[in-house]
Amino acid sequence: MTYLDRHDLAASAGLLQAWALAHYGPSASAQGVYPMPGHAGISFGFDVQHGTQRDALVVRVPPPGVRRSGNTDVLRQVPLLRAARAGGVPVAAVRWFSDDERWFGVPYLMVDRLPGGSLDCWSPIAVDAAEVRSVFSAAAAALAATHELGPAALPGWGSPRSLREEIEFWAPVLAKGTNEAWKKQALALRDRLLEHLPPEPETALVHGDFYSNNWVSAGPALLAVVDWEIAFFGPPLLDVAWLCMLYDPSGWRGARRDWMGWAPAADDIVAAYEAAAGRPVEHLGWYRGLAAWRMAAITAMNHRLHVEGRRVDPTWDLIAESFEALVEAAERGVRA
Repeated sequence: MTYLDRHDLAASAGLLQAWALAHYGPSASAQGVYPMPGHAGISFGFDVQHGTQRDALVVRVPPPGVRRSGNTDVLRQVPLLRAARAGGVPVAAVRWFSDDERWFGVPYLMVDRLPGGSLDCWSPIAVDAAEVRSVFSAAAAALAATHELGPAALPGWGSPRSLREEIEFWAPVLAKGTNEAWKKQALALRDRLLEHLPPEPETALVHGDFYSNNWVSAGPALLAVVDWEIAFFGPPLLDVAWLCMLYDPSGWRGARRDWMGWAPAADDIVAAYEAAAGRPVEHLGWYRGLAAWRMAAITAMNHRLHVEGRRVDPTWDLIAESFEALVEAAERGVRA
């Protein structure tokens, strides 16, 4: 086997062992290999024991056989992570990266693996309310710091997307779904967004999937923001709206709504961001519509892949229960 494969841990461990020997020396040992959680990308956690030292790492690679572009170009994250770290955003330090494909058949990126875990948005969890408030407050500050990074901080890294371009970006993704009722409803939301475009905002770095599954925390402390694959230069309030959308029970139905009340209210999330950013959040209803439009497109495509057995992930069944409610709530917000 040439590629890292989450379904063949023994073979993947062999590849990582060969890499460790070449990069740490003849006594190095790759240990404790395991697939990292997540709904996209291929990543493994592992340790390298070398002499008396042990390095805890995460390796991330793109799927084999795909064109290196956007979220499939892991090396694109290297300058981003370095700029974010320099700008005060808590991220894992870059340790190794290369486009040398002899180790894993594709380019790779390795970062420090941090202690702690993530607050899982998609399953019932027991939490300490004070710790959750602390983590969300720190995350709001991290998001504000992220949005201080514009194209000047990452020259040549990517072309900014306007509001209209961000809307149209997701239309081909929606088209990959097969639920015609969903598609009709989502396209109506898109039309409302285009009819009510707010003023074009100042471009900033947008994480694109900013929520608690993509934070590493330990107790009340936020250790890092992770999973930057789909980051881009665009409208920063999309991140705020995405966070509000995911944790506001009013837009959810079915099983998830029954146990999702552990997170701060949307108003508290916005207030924490405003305090950290030092400016008010405007046109939030419209941006929540934009967030729901993106979620609708992503859900339409990924639920189809799940149902067809091509990319099985029961999370999409959970999200599908709320598809209509999310879009209806968003359209009301855009019109307000």
